Amino acid sequence: MTQEKLLHGGQQIGRVLKAEGVEYQFGVGGGHIFPIMAGLGQAGIKMVHCRHEQGGAYAADAYARASGKIGVCFGTAGPGMTNTISAVAQAYWCKSPVLALYGQHMTFEDGRDALQEGYAEKVVTPFTKWTKRIVDPTLLSYYTKKACTDALAYPPAPVALEVPVNIQSKRTPASAQKGYVDKAFQEPAPDLADTASVEKAVKSLLEAERPIIAGGEGVFWAQAGDELREFVEFMQIPVITRRLGRGAVREDHPLAFSGRARGKILRQADVAVTIGLKLGYLEGYGAWAAKARLIQINQSVTEIETTVPSDMVIIANPKAVLKQMLACAKVMVKEVPKREAWLKAVEEIKQKEKQRMADAAEASKNDKPMHPTWVAKCCVDVLDDSATVIFDALTGSAFMTERIVGKFAGCVLDSGPWAGVGHGVAMGVGAQLARPGKQVLVVMGDGGMGLGGFDIETAARCQLPVVYVLHNNSAWMASSVPEYRKILPVVGIQDDPAPFFILSTRYDEVFKPMGCYTERVEDPAEMLPALRRAFESGKTAVIDAVVERNVPLAVGGGWPEEFLAGMMGWIDKDDTPDLYKSFFGDR
Repeated sequence: MTQEKLLHGGQQIGRVLKAEGVEYQFGVGGGHIFPIMAGLGQAGIKMVHCRHEQGGAYAADAYARASGKIGVCFGTAGPGMTNTISAVAQAYWCKSPVLALYGQHMTFEDGRDALQEGYAEKVVTPFTKWTKRIVDPTLLSYYTKKACTDALAYPPAPVALEVPVNIQSKRTPASAQKGYVDKAFQEPAPDLADTASVEKAVKSLLEAERPIIAGGEGVFWAQAGDELREFVEFMQIPVITRRLGRGAVREDHPLAFSGRARGKILRQADVAVTIGLKLGYLEGYGAWAAKARLIQINQSVTEIETTVPSDMVIIANPKAVLKQMLACAKVMVKEVPKREAWLKAVEEIKQKEKQRMADAAEASKNDKPMHPTWVAKCCVDVLDDSATVIFDALTGSAFMTERIVGKFAGCVLDSGPWAGVGHGVAMGVGAQLARPGKQVLVVMGDGGMGLGGFDIETAARCQLPVVYVLHNNSAWMASSVPEYRKILPVVGIQDDPAPFFILSTRYDEVFKPMGCYTERVEDPAEMLPALRRAFESGKTAVIDAVVERNVPLAVGGGWPEEFLAGMMGWIDKDDTPDLYKSFFGDR
């Protein structure tokens, strides 16, 4: 009789993840995590070794959001675990199904000042659905499978497993694993809405004069883009897609709107339906719908915003409920709604915004240093329909996001409400692995490059054709008000005595020795040709674009009153008049 093969703990984890379709593991190695790294490798899961643990988790996040599958990152004990926290938190707030695997000191060293003693259950739990320390080697398969299932369950979010190194090294037969049966779990059928609710929602939309529909992450995860497009076309309703759902209905569709046009259109709506979209901070908590009859549709009650009055709430799978609503509408409607006046008004707003952007680009095309709006125009001009754009720049993102035309759900990745910095570099790695051979453009600032830049070497080493456009303004936060100089005296030298400015850096020269294609662009006429050469190079590329530092963003009068009162209340009109005016305008 053949004796059953004994598998170490890393192999038990690896075989489950392989069965789940995991292709890559991202992270930085260390002694306490080696058995897990090896076990995943022995299962055929390829390793992307990063330059910082945060890069591993950022890459796993981007891979998860770009592929729709689980992303796996790893970190060794103690600092290896704590270094991932910002990235895991970003994945949490961006609804990204990441599995974080952590090594740990040996169980008999608990509380004994062990090397790199730390406890992920205490540290990482606030940014995960759950975190589990596994001390029984026969439960590794069970918790690995449960982690994958739970991370992907809507709303998706990270799950973390922490395994002491002596538990990882313990060998057991697969048959000794408790609570795990291969391929036993079957995906449940999508949740349907009750018929009465569907009829009521459709009737509200049919009776509306100025309806809109706003789709979000739930549309992406339910793969409901086709259903959303078919529904709005039948009902002739303007539609906006947001967050990970952006592009689910192509933004060049006649009914789609985006960019700065959205506020003017949303505030005129008399009936607003959100589907798969949480009305959090980035959506103004739904304040734009205060005068509309609001219908919220989401797969989870936790994604319903309760601080804005709702006419109706439906808890159902977006794909399923859109099919129900379309079928219901086709029964109720004898003639497709015309909505000529509303659609004309929406189109006029869109065209005005389009003209404004064209005028802004034309006005800035000869500016030296380059204006971010010109860099944004050139970036958009070189992108094809398959492009993924990742935002990691304050100024650059502000001018780029309004110009992008989303062509598919998940085409835009960012840090969401976590609003981190330095994530973009490693996210480019994860996105390119999820969408091999497709265009990946990362919009960077030099602040983010300082925090995460060395993972560009990771991209180059992995031979990934990611293009990084660096908005190099030698500043942490553009438009730093000169009066900050009086408040924050600095140490040392820099280009300007303002506290957020730094010494000019030739980033093209920094990254060229790493094997990247690089160019420094100072002449605006060279921006578009440089981008074309970068994409055509087939290599990791860095375009070091020198841009104007003192570019005003939408600040004076643009921030919500609550934000200004809570965040900027310390600024005094008499003591710091220039600083006050930059945030409060003439109030």
